[in-house]
Amino acid sequence: MSRPPAQGLRVCMFSTVHNPDDVRVFHREARTLAAAGHRVVLLVHADGAKAVRQGVEIIGVKKPGRRWRRILNGWHFYRMARRLNAEVYHFHDFELLPWGWLLKKSGAARVIYDCHENHPETILERAWLPAWLKPALARLVAFIEPRLARPLDAVLCVVPDQQQRLQRAGCRTLLVRNYPRLELFVRPAPSRQEAEIIYLGGLSVARGARLLVDIMQALRQRHPRIRLLCLGPFNEPEVERNVRAYARQRQVDGCMAFLPRVAHEQVAGFLHRARVGLIPWQPVPQMLKMCYPNKVFEYMACGLPVVASDLPGLRQLIEPAQCGILVRAEEAPAHAAAIATLLDDPDAAREMGERGRVFAQAHYAWRQEANVLLDCYEAMRR
Repeated sequence: MSRPPAQGLRVCMFSTVHNPDDVRVFHREARTLAAAGHRVVLLVHADGAKAVRQGVEIIGVKKPGRRWRRILNGWHFYRMARRLNAEVYHFHDFELLPWGWLLKKSGAARVIYDCHENHPETILERAWLPAWLKPALARLVAFIEPRLARPLDAVLCVVPDQQQRLQRAGCRTLLVRNYPRLELFVRPAPSRQEAEIIYLGGLSVARGARLLVDIMQALRQRHPRIRLLCLGPFNEPEVERNVRAYARQRQVDGCMAFLPRVAHEQVAGFLHRARVGLIPWQPVPQMLKMCYPNKVFEYMACGLPVVASDLPGLRQLIEPAQCGILVRAEEAPAHAAAIATLLDDPDAAREMGERGRVFAQAHYAWRQEANVLLDCYEAMRR
């Protein structure tokens, strides 16, 4: 992970979607490359001009107020990237594919597409898109993505089925999974004391945002003092308004707290104070795919027992580690009963969390993925 290259490459990473503190973009990939001696500049939407963090130069571009302006801002990012005269351009968003393709066709060194999501299925989750448009748009994305990505030097994927889909289409792919930097999640000495459960990550209906309200209503019958902390942003303002209104209607808004943005270095502190980590994902196309969500690995790294929806991808991660309870995805009472089981038996919960922590140390460490990333960059020299 810390292998120094003979001479660092000039690297331009850019994203119009992710924030400067993004876990994969900044904390995993950009920091890893900078630590290995590459000269990394990160272009992102952010207020402020320039900053240097962990050896990465961050150039902030003012974020447009409307979504369509953000998409059009790709042209601005393209021009800024070209002016940096990098040897490797590494971009992170589907909407930037035309500009990545143009960088490659113009002979601008090496170009890498970092594909964070199964984008055709992700389209179906977007609350702001009309329901009638989603299926056609998903098919269009599935058609366009591999054709624009095929000429690029590498496509970094996060899950095997995503890699296989793009590989079959002729793309040059590598699997760089979302495993955590375990050193950020070292467990402190004090034991957990707070009557708190936690959900980590983005909130949407498909990710169980409304179900969390029903879970809390059912859980409070047995644990009236329990609190839920949701650590992550809603994917759409409309979803946030609906979920908050639903929580008020169900009279659980007082025991649900929402923190949309927390620095990645502070996440472990919240996890260590919690008693159970939740993943109430719903059986929609995106969630039925194999997945490597950050929250699973970070719960495990902190020794936090998990209650999760029994979906194929989550089952493949949780069952081998024996670190959680899987329940029917749509049934709030089943989620609440599993959480109550762990709250009522802290010794069993502690043992379950410890199994997850040991398993994560052995199997889910970013250092192994970092080596894949660094090897990819070594190949960019040839």
